[in-house]
Amino acid sequence: MTAYDQLLAKYAEVATIRAAQNLMGWDQQVLMPPGGAAARAAHAQILSRMRHELLTSDEMLRLIADAGRETDPDTNAGRSIAALQRDLDVETKLPVDLVERKAKVSSEAYEVWKTAKAANDFPSMAPYYKELFGIARETAERLGYDGHPYDALLGLYEFGAKEADARSMFDAIKGPIVNLVREIKKIGRPVDDSILAKDWDREKLRGFAERTAAACGFDFDRGRLNLSPNAFCSNLGRSDVRMTTRPSDHLKGIVSSSLHEMGHGLYEQGSPAEWDGTPLAGGISLAVHESQSRLWENVIGRSRGFWTRFLPDLQAVFPELSTLDVERMYRAINKVEPSFIRVGADELTYNLHILVRFELEVDLITGALEMDELPEAWNAKYREYVGIEPPTHTLGCLQDVHWSRGYVGYFPTYAMGNLIGLQIWRRLRDDIPNTEELMAGGDFAPILGWLQEKIYRQGRRYTPRDLITRVTGRPMEAGDWLEYAQAKYRAIYSL
Repeated sequence: MTAYDQLLAKYAEVATIRAAQNLMGWDQQVLMPPGGAAARAAHAQILSRMRHELLTSDEMLRLIADAGRETDPDTNAGRSIAALQRDLDVETKLPVDLVERKAKVSSEAYEVWKTAKAANDFPSMAPYYKELFGIARETAERLGYDGHPYDALLGLYEFGAKEADARSMFDAIKGPIVNLVREIKKIGRPVDDSILAKDWDREKLRGFAERTAAACGFDFDRGRLNLSPNAFCSNLGRSDVRMTTRPSDHLKGIVSSSLHEMGHGLYEQGSPAEWDGTPLAGGISLAVHESQSRLWENVIGRSRGFWTRFLPDLQAVFPELSTLDVERMYRAINKVEPSFIRVGADELTYNLHILVRFELEVDLITGALEMDELPEAWNAKYREYVGIEPPTHTLGCLQDVHWSRGYVGYFPTYAMGNLIGLQIWRRLRDDIPNTEELMAGGDFAPILGWLQEKIYRQGRRYTPRDLITRVTGRPMEAGDWLEYAQAKYRAIYSL
């Protein structure tokens, strides 16, 4: 057995622990009884320690060194070692007690968050946020950074990305978005989406979303879709992908969140079978992952072609929608209206929600903002950027699950995903110019096949920047998304 084969055998143990962590995380958010919270926190702590110790063990480091000496760096084996070394560059800098503490506190914080959010109770959540941001600051110091402490945290989710990159991205898109939203509000032709707003039968709507995802190419022999308070996608490997969707008082709540998580799920299911359980398996980064979820949710899922195909199916489930035609559905599902909730935001204002969170995270990490100042700072930024002020913490700084899980540095990847997704879509349209006709006819195979070839089957062979440059000819930039947004919404609102 070669050193590389021995390395893969040892790494399979790491991948198995990660799968167990993902399964427990999915269970905690979908099925676990409330009384299981304390035990689950202990499980999370122990599994995190086991994975960290195994990944950073002397044996693992020796196998990596031995395999590296006998492997061509341009082969899949060489790229697998490079991907593992990128992971280890993080893991070896973090002490095990920090890893355990984050796992334990975040598991406990999630249970508190569920209650605090429902009760509009920021004070009960504040100590957990404070501790988790403290852990984030310690993590940044342990990892090291050249410019800004946020660089280290953002880099955990998007390799190579820095605070300055996120700030430059928002500088490019903020003004055009704000100006277009103001123009829509002032002179745009009104859009009526009232027919979509009601307390829909959740199971019927989940069933519609499941059938729609299957028609797009998601394999339900290797995945599932459940309801949970917040939508997410997790996996135990390419053959066990767990998606959840969230209920809401608007039809797009379950439909859009299901398509969003389906984009993540298709990416994971598209990873090559032979790479399962190896360092090359799965998506390369959160921003690239988000490019797929946002592409399927918005570019495809809010298109005329998509609703030409699926509106009749929706009307069969809900006959009260029988008066809708495709054009009215297209305009309704794309209505621009400032709102409090990020996950329910329209495609245009969504990036402003991310901007708020990015700026607050940076200020909390640097100490420019104290935790007890967070609610008012949140509301002030919503007044400034979105033009509305949340009336409660439930609709404000308690709405997202991320900080309760210790995910500090995550949020910018959503906006990055929007930009990358449009770059990819522009390149896809060069090869498949008749996407609208294909979607209208229910033929998603060419679109999915292109994405599988260019993105999904590449796994973690390249860095995020290298992958996007290979696919689109350039690294992430705002031009394609801005052009798309201006053209689409000016047409919808007759500007």
